[in-house]
Amino acid sequence: MRAVADALMGGLGRLLIRIFFREVEVEGCDRIRPGVPTVLVANHLNGLVDGILLMAMMRRFPRFLGKSTLFKILPLWPLLKLAGVVPVYRAKDGQATSRNASTFRTCRTMLAKGGMVALFPEGISHDEPDLQPLKTGAARIALGANVDDGVAGVVVQPVGIVYDEKARFRSAALVRVGEPVPVEAWSAAYHRDDHEAVRALTDEMASMLRELSPSYQSWAEAWTYREVAELLVRDTDGAAPRSVALSDGDRVARALSARSGGGAAATSLQEVFDKYREDLTLVGLTDAQLAANYRGWRLRVAFVWSVVKILLGAPFALVGAVVHIVPYEIIKQIAKKPTNEGMKATVKLLSCFTAFSLLYAGFGTAMAVNFGTWEGFAAGLGSPVCGYVTVRFSERVKRLGGALEGYRAARRTTLARVRAHRDEVVAAGRSLLKGADEASLPA
Repeated sequence: MRAVADALMGGLGRLLIRIFFREVEVEGCDRIRPGVPTVLVANHLNGLVDGILLMAMMRRFPRFLGKSTLFKILPLWPLLKLAGVVPVYRAKDGQATSRNASTFRTCRTMLAKGGMVALFPEGISHDEPDLQPLKTGAARIALGANVDDGVAGVVVQPVGIVYDEKARFRSAALVRVGEPVPVEAWSAAYHRDDHEAVRALTDEMASMLRELSPSYQSWAEAWTYREVAELLVRDTDGAAPRSVALSDGDRVARALSARSGGGAAATSLQEVFDKYREDLTLVGLTDAQLAANYRGWRLRVAFVWSVVKILLGAPFALVGAVVHIVPYEIIKQIAKKPTNEGMKATVKLLSCFTAFSLLYAGFGTAMAVNFGTWEGFAAGLGSPVCGYVTVRFSERVKRLGGALEGYRAARRTTLARVRAHRDEVVAAGRSLLKGADEASLPA
């Protein structure tokens, strides 16, 4: 029964993630070993979306710990039960923390059976550009299972989650899986002083997560280095504008941040990039449009093929827009209310799932009553398909508009200064990266 529930929740998670995100990249998923008792720890930037993302993208279904107050939210309750989430009781929620003894026992029992327990050890979903101090619960569970319960082979599996714009619909996400770390290395210390060993393992988890997840001094630094990183790795093979892979951009941005140190090279990069960004604003272009080579037969073929797909998809996109426009606009207004960016994404995802599920069921039922069973069945299934076509249609129209603007820009002779400033940014960025790990650098 549990396996069926996991399969259903995993499928639902993949569906939701496929709709909400334009692209999800996964690195190092082969590092997750089947049958090994695993404590998965991840950074926590995006509310419930983080958990759904990991459930959808991991090779093994993780059994999450979640704050007990989530079970009081009626629309969430059945999903939490279906996912097998284990409640954690917090004093700040007015709960008796003594009840966590049962939570820890449940986790250690799952580990004894070779399962995977998943936690967000920061304890909160946050909007900060760096990892927040970790709670010790994950280390206590791992070492308690290994030493106190004699579970052999327990490992800690660090996972970093990266978003380009976490609250934006159809943005991109990256799941980066690190190497598993056996906890036996801390078992002797745990026998001597369990508190000290737990603290040491928690510090090691923090170090591992900082290697995998965003870590910047400020959001201003984060956005600057991310934009510079995209510029450095931008594809220039003559195709229409395209987004840089989030994994490539994040790798270079982190290398830039690590090499900066507030020195002269970092200051020089910031100055030339500010000039270039100002130029782009004045001419109304993006870096992708300026960098792409719009001369050549490949662009013409891509342009014609995009137009064909737009024309073919237009009728279905129109139906999808008509069916979804009202609930979509309502949800968009509701999602503006949370002040936490991560909660905005959670509200969007769960509200859309609830509202649209009711919409499809109601629409299908109405069609069945008025026109027949098969017509109702077709309407219930066809509505979400048309909605997805609407999303892809709008994205394709936007890309086509960007390609046309970039093509017009490529024919101008007044962009010499903008391109010169771009060359300065590239030179300053490569200068700052000089001596960095080759794997982090653009080709």
